[in-house]
Amino acid sequence: MKFSYNWIRELVPALDETPQELLRLITMKTAECEGLEPVGGPLSTASVARVVGVEWIEGSHNQIVVVDTARYGRKTVVCGAPNCRPGMLTIYVPVDAAVIEGVASDGMLASGLELGATRDHGGIVELESEVLPTPDTVIEVDNKSLTHRPDLWGHHGLAREVAAITHQPLRDPVHLDRLPGGPAAIKVEIEDLTLCPRYSALVFENVTVRPSPLWLQYRLEAIGLNAINNIVDVTNYVMSELAQPMHAFDADKLAGDTIFVRSARRGERAVALNEESYDLTPSNLVIADRAGPVAIAGVIGGLASAIGPDTRRIVLESANFQATSVRKTSVALKLRTDASMRFEKSQDPVNTVRGLARAVELLEQVSPGIRLAGGLADRKAPLKSPPSIELAVDWLIRKLGRSLTGAEVRSILESLEFGVQETAPGRFSVTVPSWRATKDVSIKDDLLEEVGRMIGYESITPRAPSIAAVVPPENPARLYYRRVRSMATAQGFTEVSNYSFVSEEMARAFRFDPEAHVKVTNPIASDQTLLRTSLLPGIRKNVLDNSRRLT
Repeated sequence: MKFSYNWIRELVPALDETPQELLRLITMKTAECEGLEPVGGPLSTASVARVVGVEWIEGSHNQIVVVDTARYGRKTVVCGAPNCRPGMLTIYVPVDAAVIEGVASDGMLASGLELGATRDHGGIVELESEVLPTPDTVIEVDNKSLTHRPDLWGHHGLAREVAAITHQPLRDPVHLDRLPGGPAAIKVEIEDLTLCPRYSALVFENVTVRPSPLWLQYRLEAIGLNAINNIVDVTNYVMSELAQPMHAFDADKLAGDTIFVRSARRGERAVALNEESYDLTPSNLVIADRAGPVAIAGVIGGLASAIGPDTRRIVLESANFQATSVRKTSVALKLRTDASMRFEKSQDPVNTVRGLARAVELLEQVSPGIRLAGGLADRKAPLKSPPSIELAVDWLIRKLGRSLTGAEVRSILESLEFGVQETAPGRFSVTVPSWRATKDVSIKDDLLEEVGRMIGYESITPRAPSIAAVVPPENPARLYYRRVRSMATAQGFTEVSNYSFVSEEMARAFRFDPEAHVKVTNPIASDQTLLRTSLLPGIRKNVLDNSRRLT
């Protein structure tokens, strides 16, 4: 899992730890980090530039371009990008001067790939504003360390940990007041609220589908996600920030005015965004319109309702699905996606509307003129508050092996946004936030771990447990059997511990009546014993001879 250092700094504005120091702190207190990866290095010397003039070089595909740069003044460069034109805002990089086709080129105008910001190399970058992205560092966290923490599959969740570790305030990027009121423009019906505890949706109109601005492409590409278009990129951005997977449908490609969340009907098929066709069974949960499935719930969207260049209205989905259902479907279809990986960890149902509120703000930035049609559609099961956990400070001290005050315990838990109420001196009643109540924190031992990792396990002095050594009392029976074994081995005997199962042939060889024994109704094999039956007559003779000598 990749996290952007710049993104975390936006959510923890007072953060001043370097990426290397932050990696160490996260590893020691939250999850194991695997390394750092710098991205967008050329942006450190780049400058915003406006193209003043363009002149084609005769007989060449290159142009002589004059640009005004914010940092380096007016420059003349040779550029072969097909999208270079007067008046456009782009990015200039001061590379070494060179003579190209007889023309001195002082620097270069860069593509997204050359900047290390995106994978686009079809032309130079086109900026929408004079705000230039900055170099970033990606912190890679081991996925196995996050398996039990679905909240950490988004930047806001990790930023919450960083804020608690560094004792800095956390900024919430979500403004719930962006959600519209009034009747919804789409209806939602859920067949089984156990499989889909919540489904929220908004309808937008006057949508313009186009490439995302550089800052959005850069942020997604840095953490390993492909930039597609402004609408799809916003859904991936929200997923990466809030750990809430989302999906956008072309509203004009949906049949009817109702979204159905139901089990697939026997024999139904779905053609997914990856252009693969999947045979569905009733064990697969689907999102459907009146005509049939339009998405495989929690896994992947459908191709028929995908966002395209001609999309003008969208239905934006933000849902919560049962983890087990998504995992079974993902395994059965042999299809694992960024969405399914998050849903498999049990997501927070409260997060669906938070994701939509964040998306409203972002869509208004990247799709000018977009507007909401109707209010919020929100179908959900009753949201249950997790029971509070009773926690005693003296129990914590005994378990951790170091001294702690009640004030320290309270400060740590509140920094992680647990609710803490003191019920008696040294005793707390702790309420668990919704994003940690998804099979993560439910007993006091879980709170012990929270306190332990935040104070730092390195602060606990290693001390071996004090267990007094006591001479055990004599056991006459044990001494007797030990002497018998010693005498038997001195006579040449070997003690053998056989299976308790024997074949009828072996039983008869030792003069046992098979009918007097319990018979196994489902034997693995009738003749499997520790010793081969062909050796039994000789073994029996040796046993009898040794017995006579011993007596």
